[in-house]
This record gives sequence, structure tokens and C-alpha cells, in this order.
Amino acid sequence: FSNAAEAQRLQDRARAAGFSAFVEPVRTENGTLHRVRIGPVADRAAADGLRSQAAGNLGVSGIVRPHP
Repeated sequence: FSNAAEAQRLQDRARAAGFSAFVEPVRTENGTLHRVRIGPVADRAAADGLRSQAAGNLGVSGIVRPHP
């Protein structure tokens, strides 16, 4: 999200749905973006399952990324 408040709203919705979620600011050449991350989980299979749950419960699509 380019708007931090929008990212915060999604984080709040995710937490209300029972997910562990946080906002990660990401600096780009076009300014700061705000990435909403859910997790972490132990392995790829669990991450894929979490992505499916988030899509179903929150209506958002996402990608699986390693946790820093």
C-alpha cells in the first residue's frame, strides 16, 4: 500500500480474523510502501495454507515470501 492507514486497516482486519499480522515499510525508488505480512509459519506448505485462508477470510490475494 502507498497509504500507511490502508495497510493498518488490513492488518487490523487480519488480526480480528485470528491471523498474526504486521505492517512492514518498504523503501522503493518511488517512495515508501507498506506491506502487510501474515505469519510466520514453519514451512512452505503451511505458508501456502495460510495464504489460502487469508484469501478466503480477508478477500485478498498474496504471495508467499520468506520471513527475514
